[in-house]
Amino acid sequence: MLVFISDLHFVDETAGKHNIPASAFENFLANIKVHADKAKAKELKIIFLGDIFDILRTEEWFKEEEVDRPWGNNTAKMQESARAILNEIEEKNRDTFKLFEPAAIGKRFGNIEAETVYIPGNHDRLCWLIDGPKGKVIELLGLKDSNPENFKLHFSNTDYGVYALHGHCFDKFNYEGGPNHTDKDYKLVPIGDPITTELIAKLPYKLMKNAEASGNLNPTERENLKRNFQEIENVRPFSATLKWLLYQVEANRGLKEIIEDTVDEVVKEFQELTFVKKWRDCHDRWYNPFDTADKIQGVLYFFEKFKVFSTGRLLDITDKITALFGENELAKGAANLFSKLDSRVQYIVMGHTHDPLKKALALNREGGRILEHVYLNTGTWRKRYHECRDGSDFIGWKDMTYVMLYTPEEKPNRHGLPVFESWSGSLKREE
Repeated sequence: MLVFISDLHFVDETAGKHNIPASAFENFLANIKVHADKAKAKELKIIFLGDIFDILRTEEWFKEEEVDRPWGNNTAKMQESARAILNEIEEKNRDTFKLFEPAAIGKRFGNIEAETVYIPGNHDRLCWLIDGPKGKVIELLGLKDSNPENFKLHFSNTDYGVYALHGHCFDKFNYEGGPNHTDKDYKLVPIGDPITTELIAKLPYKLMKNAEASGNLNPTERENLKRNFQEIENVRPFSATLKWLLYQVEANRGLKEIIEDTVDEVVKEFQELTFVKKWRDCHDRWYNPFDTADKIQGVLYFFEKFKVFSTGRLLDITDKITALFGENELAKGAANLFSKLDSRVQYIVMGHTHDPLKKALALNREGGRILEHVYLNTGTWRKRYHECRDGSDFIGWKDMTYVMLYTPEEKPNRHGLPVFESWSGSLKREE
């Protein structure tokens, strides 16, 4: 029996208190035990499918010079900071990590041979690249150091008919490599890294400094403003963050000028980053008017006009920018990937999008044998904000999604093939 979860985004809480409580994982493991017992499973692997640790969503990087940030020169100082951030993540989530200690897992699942496996994503890319964090990840997730499946960029098992990866290799903003998806490709820094830290995390960081300097807010108002703007991290897709920002301005009209000045300040600093300048020069292709650089420039254009245009005009711009981002690239990537895989693979499992999904891609009945191609996405356990259909605002709730795969022996069926289950629960509660 295999279980996939992803995009837990454990953080150090400097950029927002977004960690998932240990009670959620306690319930998760209890449910898995019920399913494993029912299937009479002899083995159990819990696969952490990337973005488990978030080394990017932190304010700690703002203490360092650009050269010592993840998009700098891979300095010893950068590596030291990454280790320190991971140590703080451990401290903030200690009760959760205790649940995955080998002794705790062994006690819970008894005679079932249970273990955990870790596949890196883009927000925890540094956990894969740097030796120090690797050792800490092994400790925190209870990994077997001898298991070669750990820290690979994909997980595959034909007994379960599955090929799994985080999925950011199909996202041009979060993958800088080529179509072969080699280790070297994954090591390249994508533009999504500085976007996450230097735009998304820095905006509330700078806003609070500017708001506090103005002296216009009491402590309660400051805390509410900080919390609301830090929630921008939980808006998906990225293009929707533009509208989210507009709604926050409307909800804080008394701070409109401070917010606009802060946006202007953050965007100018982003554009002056050495990495961003080089990236733009490499990616802005004259023969493709809608390349990745143009999409980023569209977003930056929105920010540049934030102080100048009316809300209505800005909303029109966001609609045009959103249209540039197009369809779900991961589903398209999964469909193309099947042709390169072992013919026994039926399921491609990914995370990354934060959008739980089950998508039928193809069905082949040739030779008297049925072969299904299905794309499964594990979503996220973090709170997600969804834009209202009438465009009035956003509404948020928490989802908990995991995907389970069984061999024909664990779940007998007339085709004698591996089968899947996808379980999702949602919780709407205002903290």
